[in-house]
Amino acid sequence: MYSIKPELAAFIRKNMKKKCVMTPITMREGSMVMAQSQELPKVELAGVEDTVLDSCGEYDVPVRIYIPSKEKALPVLIYYHGGGFSIDNVTVYDPVCRRIARATGYIVVSPEYRLAPENKYPAAEADAKAVVRRILPKLETMHIPYARDITVCGDSAGGYLATVVSAAFQGSDSVPLTHQILIYPCLDMTHSLASVQENCSQQTGFTKEKLHWYFSQYFRPADDRVKVSPLFSRLTEAMPATLVFTAQFCPFRDEGQDYVRRLRERGVRAVTYNYTNMVHSYLNFEKICYDEICDTYRRMREFLR
Repeated sequence: MYSIKPELAAFIRKNMKKKCVMTPITMREGSMVMAQSQELPKVELAGVEDTVLDSCGEYDVPVRIYIPSKEKALPVLIYYHGGGFSIDNVTVYDPVCRRIARATGYIVVSPEYRLAPENKYPAAEADAKAVVRRILPKLETMHIPYARDITVCGDSAGGYLATVVSAAFQGSDSVPLTHQILIYPCLDMTHSLASVQENCSQQTGFTKEKLHWYFSQYFRPADDRVKVSPLFSRLTEAMPATLVFTAQFCPFRDEGQDYVRRLRERGVRAVTYNYTNMVHSYLNFEKICYDEICDTYRRMREFLR
């Protein structure tokens, strides 16, 4: 029988006692406070640059670029942060991106895509696609050496965005997309699989109320939840090699594993790993889940190599 890591379970119990009205402001502030409380000393890199990608369409996307080495041309990993399409930002995910850059040796790009409810579907998808189109020309103008090799990566809602990008550019000659890495991604907007019912609870820290709140910020009632679900999108053998991490006590566990199954059926290299003692968002609990987080980055490095 699996169980949540004791230190993590205790943290969830303590914080679930704190009641708040869920609004974009309170949820964003609460997430920022939690992130700061869990942050370990920053990983130092050869360079960290803030810039803006122009010619993106209706919104020029700010990005932070993490450079592990300036001595040679490195492949590029675009990391779309999580937060249910409505909270979190580049600052919250700064520790994550620094550690990924150090572990993989890739240039990591963290986009500040537009959030809901101020920007409803499909604003975040448009920004995510623009970043993958515009990042290499931007690195060129900044004189940052790079290899024409792009990986898209993200957790939770960011995992959703990564899959949308991968599906849109599968087999593209213009975008050298080779890999995607998804960390407890939400891929079924209908919430129809068993793990949603199993793991939406006070014990996991992810209640049905939160699930409904997040998705209602981004999607309108008239949006077709099947059509927007990456789990049900058109997948071909041209999809990039894929690594999916799931957590036993995450509502989206089953859809991540089912996505891997669908890719394998189409002949795509697809690998999955399930952490049997973790909950959704474990990547942000640096102090509590340090060993599991380090293992995640190690597996990412091995997959990319």
